[in-house]
Amino acid sequence: MSASLIKIAETTVSSPTSIVTITGFSSTYDVYKVVLSGISPATTDSDLYMRFTESGSVSADTDYDEASKQLRSDTTFSNLADDNRGFFVLSGSLEDETGKNLNGEIYVFNSQESMATQCTINTVYVADDGTMLGIQGGGSYSQSTVVDGVSFNFDGPASNIDSGTFSVYGLRK
Repeated sequence: MSASLIKIAETTVSSPTSIVTITGFSSTYDVYKVVLSGISPATTDSDLYMRFTESGSVSADTDYDEASKQLRSDTTFSNLADDNRGFFVLSGSLEDETGKNLNGEIYVFNSQESMATQCTINTVYVADDGTMLGIQGGGSYSQSTVVDGVSFNFDGPASNIDSGTFSVYGLRK
């Protein structure tokens, strides 16, 4: 499978930034894979969010629907479900210590069609209290528009991305 992945773009954050946006989705590929590696907030208790971009601009409307499971090392899972939200949730409250960060994969489907763009979400991270957590599920962006990229930001104290690598791959047709 790795031979069929074509790297479109990659951004590595090494100093605090409020948002990471990667564009480059086109009709060249049917499916895009987003890889998150070593993502860490500038301060504890920050949640990572994802939005799509249209014509290079972040879409902050309330057309993001999500259904996921939050997996926990300290107890049973919990359900996450929201309609008409302004983003997809990729984590709960993250820890800001070195070595305690978020990693994950997101697959994006139908980005170039005049129909809902859908995605699968699979992340693992360490919460602000040290608990190992993960989110597995998916979402749908109900706008019937062409999506050309993804955008990430933290919500929480200081709300900055302190470090990490964001990569986007196209899956060969």
